Amino acid sequence: MLQWDMAMQQVWQFLVVLVRTAVILAALPLLGGQTVPRRIKIGLAAAIAVILTPVVTFTLPPNWLEPGHLVMALAAEILVGLVLGFAMRLVMAAVELAGNVMGFQVGFGFANVLDPISQVQTPVFGQLLTVLATLLYFQVDGHLLVLLALGSSFQVIPPFGAHLSGPLLPDVTGLIQGSYDTGMRLAFPVMAATLLVHLTMGVLGRLVPQMNILLTSFPITISVGLIVLGLGLPFLAVVFQQSVLGMETVLWELLQELGHG
Repeated sequence: MLQWDMAMQQVWQFLVVLVRTAVILAALPLLGGQTVPRRIKIGLAAAIAVILTPVVTFTLPPNWLEPGHLVMALAAEILVGLVLGFAMRLVMAAVELAGNVMGFQVGFGFANVLDPISQVQTPVFGQLLTVLATLLYFQVDGHLLVLLALGSSFQVIPPFGAHLSGPLLPDVTGLIQGSYDTGMRLAFPVMAATLLVHLTMGVLGRLVPQMNILLTSFPITISVGLIVLGLGLPFLAVVFQQSVLGMETVLWELLQELGHG
């Protein structure tokens, strides 16, 4: 009977670890998309949970299987996963915002393609930047940063130990604002170049009224946008890399707030 109780306790510990692991892994740009089959997602989360369960030491509180305690325990694990996953997801959201702004500026606002990851219509520029950012994300070990945050979360926030703190909401709001700022920084070179093109074409339209500005400006704007994007890719890579690497400090602060709320 004692062995049975110990075995059931290990099973429940595994399930608790699995819940947090599955939610955090959903933040990965590639694994979080709909192109990856659910069996692979569940299998990967289960494999990582199997590795972490013997390392994570915690005792189940008494009567925790009661419906009220069980709901609160699972809600705490989901909260940790959602906060960390949302923070990592904002990095890619900045790239998507930059792509949407660039596409609108160069005239690709209506030229949408199906994003195979999110299964939604996105501008051509947005899809291009998302693919490049995903490759760079794995190149700078962004996925390992997620796994590091996952392992550290069990040290800072043991299961059933998550708490809502006062600074958590302002920090999450600051992360959203930072994601918007990063997206605008990424889109700024193309925005500035297309603005100059529009101003130039406007002046030409006043000087040469016979010129069809509408038809002439489209190929010029697209060409300038593509050229500036190509020349600015190193700058975009540096900004994106800094954003990914800077998430290590952000994730650690979020863990501290959730663990000591």
